Amino acid sequence: MNSASRYFWPLLIFVAFVQTAALFKIVYDKDRLLKSGREITLPVKPVDPRDIFRGDYVTLGYDISSLNASQVPAGSFDKFAVGAPAYVTVAPNPAGGWDVTSVSPEFPKSVSPSDVVLKARVDRMWRGQSGSDGVLSLRYGIETYFVPEGTGRVLESKVREHKIDAILAVGADGSAALKGLVVDGERHVDPPLL
Repeated sequence: MNSASRYFWPLLIFVAFVQTAALFKIVYDKDRLLKSGREITLPVKPVDPRDIFRGDYVTLGYDISSLNASQVPAGSFDKFAVGAPAYVTVAPNPAGGWDVTSVSPEFPKSVSPSDVVLKARVDRMWRGQSGSDGVLSLRYGIETYFVPEGTGRVLESKVREHKIDAILAVGADGSAALKGLVVDGERHVDPPLL
């Protein structure tokens, strides 16, 4: 037996163990976020009005997914880059929703206890010629929601009628996970992962 074949099986077992541990860590972290993250509810808007459902999942859009340059502090629009993180701070409004209060490329140094910071990635940027207009397109990792087979079309019609809100769990670092939906005022929360 040469030395290469002697180390093959131990190395293969080690690689399998590392991959399994990495997968478990991903599931564990998401489960912990869903159970302990601060819960907020945001209204959902249809992303593609022609075909929202492709398969058994829905693509969700949020008002915080596309921010105008007027919502970004003056002079900081150029600090963002496609693929880089962006931190969006939202504050509760009197109507029961959430309004964007600030956007920055770094996690804010101070956050009011009533506010929530969401971590996003800049998906696209558009800058107008005047310099005062522009749009940041952001992705939070909460844009896809899997639904039970055969229920997609019913939810699709409700999304078009704006009767669906998303229930999010937000961690202290701004990471967010989609916990469930509120459909016609009825709460639907996914069962725990673990």
